[in-house]
Amino acid sequence: MPTAKTALPSCLNVGILWGHGSIASTAAATVDALRAMNMLAAMRPGGAQPVVRWLWLQMPHERDATPPPVPGADPGSEPLDVVVIPGWLVPTGPQLREISRRYSEHFGAMLQGHLQRGGRVAALFNGSSLLAHCGLLAGRKAALPWVFAPSIVLQSSESGARTADVAWQRERTWQRDGALWTTASLQDTLAAMLDLLAQTPAAELAQAASHALLFDPQRQLTATTAMETPTGHPLAAGALEQARRWLQDHRNEPYSLQATARAAATSPRTLLRWFAQVHGETPQDYLHRLRIAQAQALLQTTYLTVDDVAQQCGYNDTGSFRKVFTRVAGVTPGAYRQRFKLRTSRKQWLGRQGLPGTDGPV
Repeated sequence: MPTAKTALPSCLNVGILWGHGSIASTAAATVDALRAMNMLAAMRPGGAQPVVRWLWLQMPHERDATPPPVPGADPGSEPLDVVVIPGWLVPTGPQLREISRRYSEHFGAMLQGHLQRGGRVAALFNGSSLLAHCGLLAGRKAALPWVFAPSIVLQSSESGARTADVAWQRERTWQRDGALWTTASLQDTLAAMLDLLAQTPAAELAQAASHALLFDPQRQLTATTAMETPTGHPLAAGALEQARRWLQDHRNEPYSLQATARAAATSPRTLLRWFAQVHGETPQDYLHRLRIAQAQALLQTTYLTVDDVAQQCGYNDTGSFRKVFTRVAGVTPGAYRQRFKLRTSRKQWLGRQGLPGTDGPV
């Protein structure tokens, strides 16, 4: 049965603040996420035009501050959907507060109006200092870099906002609170930005990009053998770990509780009890999740039919595979492929590459 085509969203406009001392890595990571979404959109039918555009928002007297050397596109006079504050590379809290004061004079009213209109804001690393200075963090949950957190919390309390102080989420690497996203470190930029973009009309593209750009433990475990590089130094493992690794290594074979228990040097009944206690599921349910993670990767990156994917992932019956996939992933295999594919159509691939029979990601 043919799968209905997913319509591409209208263009999303993103503004990125930039000036002297702005952190290049957070700005560049943001643009890379946007570029990845445009690349994936171009693979889809009707995807000739970009679905995301961005521009640099610079201070009037800092036009000489050169943004990172990445491609950009000016969205013109259309209103912004997302504003990104990349943070500043400064050594002290007082210097950060002074920068925030200067930026608030030029961008403060814009940020307040942007949020009032329903726009989204990402304050990366110590970029949350600008929100604090504008009174936009008061009463909000926020992930803050520990070295600047006291200064940012103080700024929020001094902003004059008549609400509670900012709630510093000390154990969170990044935090979403309504239309605000904040991060505690540079390395959390990509995860926070993709989560933000997943709340926009371009959500499916953001989710597809996150599958490729973010670390995924299950995808790592289920990578095809040709992509793996064995270390030759297996970790010491207890009975449960031996069972878990047995399931990983034999995930494409018919499931056998007895064989799994033998690999763990324990009885089937004991294995079931302890596996459920530690992992919160049965060994068979764990195996299903491994197989479906592998199937998701194959659906996203190859031209294999659903029947072939089912066979490669250990399901001899495609009907059973479809039922398990839908239960685990929440959508059918065909719908998942259409929404999150990371490759062009076969026709486009053959037309560009001229390699008949080649399967794989673009």
